[in-house]
Amino acid sequence: MSINLLPEDYQIDLRAERLKRLIVVAGAAVFLIAVANTILLSPVWVLFVVQEREMSRQLESLEKSPAFLRLKNLEDEIGSLNYEINSFNDLEKKRIEIAPAISSILDSRPAGVRVSAVIFSAADPRRSQPPQLSVQGTAPHRDLLLDFASANKDNSFFSKIHSPISNLLKETNVEYSLVFDLAD
Repeated sequence: MSINLLPEDYQIDLRAERLKRLIVVAGAAVFLIAVANTILLSPVWVLFVVQEREMSRQLESLEKSPAFLRLKNLEDEIGSLNYEINSFNDLEKKRIEIAPAISSILDSRPAGVRVSAVIFSAADPRRSQPPQLSVQGTAPHRDLLLDFASANKDNSFFSKIHSPISNLLKETNVEYSLVFDLAD
């Protein structure tokens, strides 16, 4: 056990002096360690800088070589082909199969009703118009034409059937025109 015979004020000053010296010694140690590390790591840093410059120079010379230019042209061609393939796939997804729809129209017509023309109209997004099939032809009687139109009302290929009033004006030998909105 130790007894400190110094007065209380001197003891406080002594503790403060010890703390100051500890801080100075720790700061000096940290500074010396940082300086030593800087001195020891500077050759490695210089080596990395030199290697980076050399690699940049080699990359520039490779980029100017004819083989790299051919490779760059091939990459550009592959990119444009990928764009065209993606465009084609997008259009393929939006493609509408109209052959089954036309077959269902022809199969549902009553005997005597003739189809002389089938016209496909693509969708027009500006006018909110779906894709359509227009069917033109002749029917011997108005009733057969009405049967033909009503037979396709429940058809899953079509969302709506448009029949102009001119289809109903004549009783016999009716020249008709029906417009079928294709369902999505």
